[in-house]
Amino acid sequence: MKYTLYIVLSFLLLTTFVSAQVGLSNSNPEGLLDVTSTTTGVVYPQIALSSTTTETVLNPNGGSIVAGTVIYNTATAGSGTTAVRPGIYIWNGSEWISQFHRREYKMCSQNGDLRPGSDDLLNPVLGDQVIPFDSNSFTPDITGNYLVTVTVHYGGGRLDPPNYANDQHVNFNSSEGEYDFTFNGTTHNFTLKSFSGSNDDRLFDGGSFNEHINSTNQTIYTVSEALTRSTLYPFTLTFNQVNADGFEANGDNILLEDGRGYITQDGAIKCTVEFKFIGK
Repeated sequence: MKYTLYIVLSFLLLTTFVSAQVGLSNSNPEGLLDVTSTTTGVVYPQIALSSTTTETVLNPNGGSIVAGTVIYNTATAGSGTTAVRPGIYIWNGSEWISQFHRREYKMCSQNGDLRPGSDDLLNPVLGDQVIPFDSNSFTPDITGNYLVTVTVHYGGGRLDPPNYANDQHVNFNSSEGEYDFTFNGTTHNFTLKSFSGSNDDRLFDGGSFNEHINSTNQTIYTVSEALTRSTLYPFTLTFNQVNADGFEANGDNILLEDGRGYITQDGAIKCTVEFKFIGK
C-alpha cells in the first residue's frame, strides 16, 4: 500500500513539473518553454494572411484568436495600410503587428550630361530640357509614406568678353533656370542660380586672364508621398534656363559663342532622385 502511494505521488509530482516547465534538448529549463539548439530553429505556423485586420487563423476552442498569437505570414496581400508581406506577425487583439523592420530605398542617378541653353529665335530649345537618368520610375514593395529627395546642381556658362574700350576688365554675372520635377501627378518647381566671372585686371592677378565657369551650385528638394505597393510611379526632371544677359549668345550656343549652362556629371556631383520608406 505504501509502495503504491509512493508511485502515485511521484507521478503527480512529475506531471506537475512537466506541465510547469518544458525543456526541449534541455534538462534544466529556465522558463515555461526552453528550447536549446545550436543547429536548428523553431518553425512558426505558416499562414497566408489576407490583411492585417483579418484573423485568418482559427481558435481551436472557438471564437476569436487570443492576443499574443504568433504566426509566420507567407503571403504578399491586401492593400493600403492593411497590406501584409512575408514575415513574423503577432495578433494584438484587433490586428496583426509585423515583427520586422520595414525598409525600402532606391536611388536613381543622372547618367548623361546636359548643357542647357536659353530659348531664342536662332536656336530655340523649346523650354524644358530633360535630365537623363539610369531609371525613371519607382515601384514600391510596401504601401505607406515615402520621402522623395531630389538633388540637383547647375553651373553657369561663359560670359561676354570685357569691354576693353570702356576700360572694363572684370565681368561678374549670374544665370539661372527652373527645375520641374513631375511625380505622382504633381509638378514641383524650384529655381537654381549660378555665378560666372572673368578677370584680366592687372591690379588683381598680374594681368593674366582668369575665367570662372561651371561654378556648381547644388540644392535638395524633398516631398512626402503616400504610395501603394506594386504600383509603377514614373518621374521626369527637366530644366528651363532663362535668357542670360551678359553671357555669350545670351546663354545659348550660336556660331562661335557658347554661354550655355552646365548640368554635367563630375564624380559624386550628379542629379539624383531617392525614394525612402518612412512608415505607414
